[in-house]
Amino acid sequence: MRRIWLMLLLGALSNTAHSDEYYRWVDENGTLHLSDSKPEFSVNVEVLIQPNTANTHSPETPPTPPTPPTPDAPAIASHIKLLSPINEATLRNNQGNINIELSTDLPLGKDQRVRAVIDGKPQKPQRNLQIELVNIDRGSHTIKVQLLQDGKVIADSSSVTVFLHRAIQQKAPSKGKPTPR
Repeated sequence: MRRIWLMLLLGALSNTAHSDEYYRWVDENGTLHLSDSKPEFSVNVEVLIQPNTANTHSPETPPTPPTPPTPDAPAIASHIKLLSPINEATLRNNQGNINIELSTDLPLGKDQRVRAVIDGKPQKPQRNLQIELVNIDRGSHTIKVQLLQDGKVIADSSSVTVFLHRAIQQKAPSKGKPTPR
């Protein structure tokens, strides 16, 4: 945080002062001072040299924290987590159904939905925190869940890989016309 203030102060000084040198010192009370002129009293001074070119970039500003909810606006979910199935789980379901359980940090807002993404294909958004994927082919699948606000993704979970085992339905041999003997 001190670096940010120092950068801001140096930026302000560079806009107002015409000197290429700046002085930095700490007084007996521990207060940091910056100036474009050398102090008149004797202290340990650090000389900072500013290039004579215009400073074209501004120092990075820290991200602004989210505004807390007001009593009029209830808090809404901003994070989502996939609880089950766990990574590398083997699922056995002959109908090809996969049940997904998830959680959010807060209840879903009125314009929020969740959806599963299986093998990169988004499924239908819904408001339920339990999702059932139906008639999924047997094999390996990658699953994650997303939190949507007004149809836009605002958070997603980490991906898990699951292995779905399904009995292969074999057709019975066809009964053709019997051959005469």
